[in-house]
Amino acid sequence: MSEKKIYQLLELCLWFLNPFLIILAIYNQEIQPGLFLQWMGKFHPLVLHFPIVFGILIIVYFIFFQNKRIPFDTEKLLLAANAILSGLVAICGLLLAKQNAYDNELINWHKWGGIAIAFFSWSLLYVLNFKIRHKKYISLLFLLVLITATHKGAQLTHGVNVLEFPESAAPILQKNSPADDSETVFNLGISPILAQKCISCHGSQKIKGKLQLDTPEHISAGGEDGNILIGNLKEEPMLFERIHLPLSHEKHMPPDGKMQLTPDEITILSKWIKSGSNFKNKLSELAKEDSLFVLVNKNSVLPIVTPKTNLPDLKEFNSDYCAVNYLFSGSDEIAVNFFQGTFYNREYLQKLTKIKSKIVRLNMQGMPLTKEDLNIIVQFNNLEKINLNYTRLDMASLGGLKSITKLKSVSICGIEFDETRLNTFLDQAKFSSVNIWSKTGNKKQLEKLIVKYPAISIIVGDNLEDELMKISNPTIEQDSSVLLNHIDIKLKHLLKGTVIRYTSDGTDPDSVNSPVYSNPIRLTNNTLLKVKAYRPGWKSSDIVQRTFYKSEIHPDTIYFVKNPDPKYKGHGAKTLIDYELGENNTSNGRWLAFRDNDMEFVIGFKQSRHLNSAYFNSFLDLGAQIFPMTTLSVQGSNDSKIFKNIVAVKIPSANKTDQRGLRTFSCNFPNGTSYKYYKFTATNLKKLPVWHSAKGKPAWIFVDELFLN
Repeated sequence: MSEKKIYQLLELCLWFLNPFLIILAIYNQEIQPGLFLQWMGKFHPLVLHFPIVFGILIIVYFIFFQNKRIPFDTEKLLLAANAILSGLVAICGLLLAKQNAYDNELINWHKWGGIAIAFFSWSLLYVLNFKIRHKKYISLLFLLVLITATHKGAQLTHGVNVLEFPESAAPILQKNSPADDSETVFNLGISPILAQKCISCHGSQKIKGKLQLDTPEHISAGGEDGNILIGNLKEEPMLFERIHLPLSHEKHMPPDGKMQLTPDEITILSKWIKSGSNFKNKLSELAKEDSLFVLVNKNSVLPIVTPKTNLPDLKEFNSDYCAVNYLFSGSDEIAVNFFQGTFYNREYLQKLTKIKSKIVRLNMQGMPLTKEDLNIIVQFNNLEKINLNYTRLDMASLGGLKSITKLKSVSICGIEFDETRLNTFLDQAKFSSVNIWSKTGNKKQLEKLIVKYPAISIIVGDNLEDELMKISNPTIEQDSSVLLNHIDIKLKHLLKGTVIRYTSDGTDPDSVNSPVYSNPIRLTNNTLLKVKAYRPGWKSSDIVQRTFYKSEIHPDTIYFVKNPDPKYKGHGAKTLIDYELGENNTSNGRWLAFRDNDMEFVIGFKQSRHLNSAYFNSFLDLGAQIFPMTTLSVQGSNDSKIFKNIVAVKIPSANKTDQRGLRTFSCNFPNGTSYKYYKFTATNLKKLPVWHSAKGKPAWIFVDELFLN
């Protein structure tokens, strides 16, 4: 086939390809490609370099080599091939953008830049007969489009600071030895790893899989596949799973080609996730011999950013009804939360103008705001997110928010609107998301505006919280849940003037009859301690409860007769007597689980030992098929071969209304019981009840500790 015929075929394809590209770009929001087309989008980064290099060569040719031209038919064929490649790359890019992995503003610039490159490449077919100087002007314009569009693509892939000098692109990291143990484990050991190895794909500028790993709040929120820190009976937590996949696996994180985690970093992340992925635990709260403590001390890396090491104290801006805090340790960006609208005082808002350039988040929900307040708010020129739900403002007064150029997220639920006023508010706004709801809102009008402003995610829904704000929970300041003789429990609340009431008999605390905490509470026996915080003008806190166990006797030996499930084997039979409770996280390696086998194990003493009672700390989660044990029986022996029955207890079955959480199961021994060996057998429910979604299947039992008295 001659060059001329190949060109004619390519030209015909272009008359189909480029109009299709325009349709795909205009109706990108409405089009939902299938899995195959989404997969096709992944060819965008693979192929894009060809038309870029081809385009640069064409520009050089048009500017410098028009006096030494190649044959005309060859020119047309090469230009047609470049145009075809440019169009295909742009289409793949639009398909890739449907995966919502990138910043909206950047993706818009890059999208239309890529389309411009495709159409410029197409138009070059028809300028071959232009005068040389005209070709040069067109080539320079093409070069400008090519540089702009590819630069936006580089920012999407490598971040907005891609062209900055390395010294300012990222803080220098240094090893600190030893680490400051007053800091949290997250800030010392986890955050630096995520910042170095993960933020490039899961930060504020590039959000692959709708997952951000730059703050505890974003990490907890998870991504399009849900929470990445919590697993279930069948699967490990997603973050744990991804970092342990083979490098060749497509879901391995970080992906092949990126800087990989070191063995120590994998261990730190793994142990943190398995221990419950707590963002607030301080390093000082870990035992010095704890491997996580040792590794964080050894590998802790903290950014050296001179202006941020001695950040100003924000105490003067805080009050009982206004919380002003840095976003996270080492950040100079500030989040402000106002609460309890009854006590709102504009003076506190006015005072914030001293730090207005540092405030990036502002929550004013429920505050009785006026135009005067809004005039103060619009001075916060670096504000990125604002909540003005139910603030008594009107749509006309909100126009000033558009002057805050960095403002992306706006929530205005409870503010009445109609199509005209909302259209005026959204027109020329650079917001990426607006949360709106009103009793007078018209669904059809909203649907029209959603179509009209595809770059803005308009979320329709009432996210009103109660007028009275719930006070935060009190804390039980006690590391161990096990008492040998006695234990003194301290309770604490950060807000002054808060009253903490408690009970130790299993009943729920109330604001009238329950004892008021003033001094440490001494416990001498098994106790379920429940505490609750109260303060005038606030809703009372949730009940915080914790079970404390008395354990007077520790066996000399312990071994399994029937092994636990391999996924939940703790660290062997000693898991039952290590005084480490699994709490509410069944994936932290501190639980033993049984389903196919009953739980059966033997404890032994060097000499015959009298026992009065035994307690098992267990877990209940009916949705996850974790039920109470059905029977608990104990046998005794002095030679570890022939066992005699001592006691058997039938455990009440679960009701479908039973709440997820810790449970205690116990048995008492007859007077005079004394043996060297005791065999414990706990049976599981063999068939889940008919009301359960997994009816007929065997249930799990989860146990983390045995207490003997």
